[in-house]
Amino acid sequence: MTKTTSGILTTAIAATAFIIGCSDKEYYSFEELDNKNIREYIEKNNLTGQVHQYKETDLFYQVLDAGTGNPIDYRKRYPVVYTVKSLDGSYNAADTLTSSNRYADFFGYFPFGSSYAGTPTVERTGDFKEVIREVLQHTNGKIRIIVPSRLMYGRNGVPSQGIPPNASLDYVVTVYDNFEDYEDGVIQRMITDAGLNIEDFTKQEDNIYYRIIEQGEGDAITADSTVTVNYTLKNPVGNVIDSGTDSRFSLAGGVISAWPKIVPLVNKGGKIRFFTPSTHAYGLSGSSSMPPFTSLDFEVEVKDE
Repeated sequence: MTKTTSGILTTAIAATAFIIGCSDKEYYSFEELDNKNIREYIEKNNLTGQVHQYKETDLFYQVLDAGTGNPIDYRKRYPVVYTVKSLDGSYNAADTLTSSNRYADFFGYFPFGSSYAGTPTVERTGDFKEVIREVLQHTNGKIRIIVPSRLMYGRNGVPSQGIPPNASLDYVVTVYDNFEDYEDGVIQRMITDAGLNIEDFTKQEDNIYYRIIEQGEGDAITADSTVTVNYTLKNPVGNVIDSGTDSRFSLAGGVISAWPKIVPLVNKGGKIRFFTPSTHAYGLSGSSSMPPFTSLDFEVEVKDE
């Protein structure tokens, strides 16, 4: 097939632009650019000798805490909290109170979750979880893993999430076994961030924190009572995610297990604020509208009917 004049002209312009571009600056392949950025990042942050390449892969790791828990097993479910940032710092998802930094599923599916298991992206980054299992080995430990951009979001990045092009990423991952201590710390942080004093709250043995605002002068409430309430529910970062006025609930069913534990501490006409770990809410898996292992902040006013 014979090229048209316009086709030849377009090709010539493109070739000329490429030559001019190469004469202005050094040209790096995708792989070379990744490696250059990672080397510079390691040197800039004084990580030389602390960060190591994992076998023959393109991943680099640093054990921050070896962990004292059980051996990590692909076949088991774990709650995982991680932070991630681009090497240039322009993208930084470091607040572990947000849902974007939480994972809870079988470890063999990490870091993308069971709904994406088996996709090409997961296969390409299979070494990611292998580093954790083979190097970190034990739960309640922490590890840094630096992943080149070509194994993550590539040349385009994800502008909608703030991830720039060619962004190699620095993950810090903690795999938990006994999760109670972590969630207790989260709740204490939630209370402080809400401008409240922890000393004003009573901590139960099940790690629910509560403060009675008004005891109420109405009838006593039991775990089997049906109550009419005004309530507000906030997530760990303090955003209201649900509320209700004159909502009617049976404490014996249809509510999370924290409610029959806490609401009967006041009488009808009373008001109470409580922070509950996920073990008494939506659990490790969360729900369709609730992220995994989310601690919750409730304020409940029980109507005196």
